[in-house]
Amino acid sequence: MHESRGLGDVYKRQLLLLLAHLLGDFIFQSTAGVDERYQKHFRSRRLYAHAAIHTLLTLTVLALLLTPSWKMLGLAAIIGTTHFAIDLAKSYTPPGRLTWFLLDQFLHVLVIVLVWLGLSNQWDLVGHVNELLLGVDTLLILTGYFVVIWPFSIIIGQVCSPWTKDIEGTESLANAGKRIGQLERFLILTFILVDQFAAIGFLLAAKSILRFGDTREANHRKINEYVLVGTMTSFALTIAFGLLLRLLSDTF
Repeated sequence: MHESRGLGDVYKRQLLLLLAHLLGDFIFQSTAGVDERYQKHFRSRRLYAHAAIHTLLTLTVLALLLTPSWKMLGLAAIIGTTHFAIDLAKSYTPPGRLTWFLLDQFLHVLVIVLVWLGLSNQWDLVGHVNELLLGVDTLLILTGYFVVIWPFSIIIGQVCSPWTKDIEGTESLANAGKRIGQLERFLILTFILVDQFAAIGFLLAAKSILRFGDTREANHRKINEYVLVGTMTSFALTIAFGLLLRLLSDTF
């Protein structure tokens, strides 16, 4: 009981630091501030103010957890300074790209985790995380998601290729079908791994309602049949592959 309460206090520090980061990046940061950063880079006053806000938020959290000390000021300064450097570097990248946003957030969280590890002296957790990430089940699941998201896109595209010319010229968002297929296979595999097969039926029903509402025009029927071929291929491949993953996972 006491050990569990001790671990709870340790993880509470990490959660509070993450909450401070989320407040600083998504509540106390305006769109105008982000735009100014991309335009002026290190000359942006709002970039400095943003880093100062993160420093103050971190300092507030640490003040709730620690007795006042130079260490507390140092840790807050580390998070504030690194946040400034990461955001400054990001300001030189193309705006609006998901890749850079995810990398930016990953680096911020990584710094927070490292500060938390130093604060709580829980460095042995690094070994446990490394062991977990390199476990057979984890690698098997990661490989499975990789396969259904990317190689399956190529397979499904080749299955549907004989009919591609029949729908050329129809209005559609660029790469929208590919992204929808990747998301649906991600969800299907997740539902299978967590043993929620009924949710797959809801997913298929939702897609059918949204996509196959109007079949009166001949061109619409062709598009719907084309999408149906892709959807059924996507569902069949992913369900079969997900069941295989479950079997392999039980074997290991």
